[in-house]
Amino acid sequence: MIRNRNLYKLNSQRGLNQLIRLYERNYQKLIKFFPEEKNESKIDYSIPEGLVNSQINISCRKLSNHTSVIHINKTRSIELIPNTEIEIYLYHDAKMAEVRKFNGKKQFWLRNKYPNKNMLSKDEKFQWNFFLEEFLSHTKKYGLGIIKMH
Repeated sequence: MIRNRNLYKLNSQRGLNQLIRLYERNYQKLIKFFPEEKNESKIDYSIPEGLVNSQINISCRKLSNHTSVIHINKTRSIELIPNTEIEIYLYHDAKMAEVRKFNGKKQFWLRNKYPNKNMLSKDEKFQWNFFLEEFLSHTKKYGLGIIKMH
């Protein structure tokens, strides 16, 4: 029984280390969108999805000298693809970015018990942040330029 407890602790530690590295990578990618120190900023641009383009809206609001909140909204171009809404907290002193809400759902735990009433996977928090990393890489590679910058 002790062996299983130690293995669980090791897996949780590894998961936490991977998640922190992911927070740091996402921070480096997001800070490139808003290099200037403003209280509020917005960027609108498009990415291709098949024959049409999806609209991406990114807004940044400074909460304090150490924390900012970024909202990313992707409006669908195709009826079958749902809209995506992501709320990210930027911690400037730690140089980390954490997804706090994904499509209206909040997530606080590193690992979830499974099965659970919300049908979240065991590593849902990691998956949300990994999706953000992939999304930012995709938009950097395939984005069609900034339409508006406020």
